[in-house]
Amino acid sequence: MKILTTERLILKPHTMDNLNKMNEWENDPELIYFNDDDPFTYVPPDLTQRYLDRVINSNDSRIIRLAIHKACDDALIGFCSLAELDYYNLDCKLGITIGDKTEWGKGYGKEVVGELLRYCFEELHLNRVEAEVFSFNPRSQKLFSSMGFTLEGRRRESVFKKGEFADDLIFGILRREWESL
Repeated sequence: MKILTTERLILKPHTMDNLNKMNEWENDPELIYFNDDDPFTYVPPDLTQRYLDRVINSNDSRIIRLAIHKACDDALIGFCSLAELDYYNLDCKLGITIGDKTEWGKGYGKEVVGELLRYCFEELHLNRVEAEVFSFNPRSQKLFSSMGFTLEGRRRESVFKKGEFADDLIFGILRREWESL
């Protein structure tokens, strides 16, 4: 996997240097609330290490996982993925987490999504990119809408968080829509 760059960021393969930050983020209840279908449970460092080892050594062409680093100082601020890459139907699912909450609200998410869309449409020659967002995450809904994604559907009450059911929103963007932005 090549390294992707934006004006302020570098998206590159994970290394074991990311272990401590990744484990910190896997144990942040707020991040887990917005990112994961499962309830929060403590993740010991050795499980994060095994996960990173699988990511680093994976040959699975159906998923690309990248670390998000600031270009100015190489600080790890998050991670992203292109999952369920389907080279026949030409689509995938995009995921992004800015794990460093001090970096929230600075436009990094928009930069990452923009570069991943460019990569999907110009280099992978995909036709469609999808993103799933929980209905209680208005920041992500705003991000994907601002990047040209359309709300395509909703899986009603498909996630259980904090004692309540919530919807999983399906956003999508087609190559021709992205090209017209």
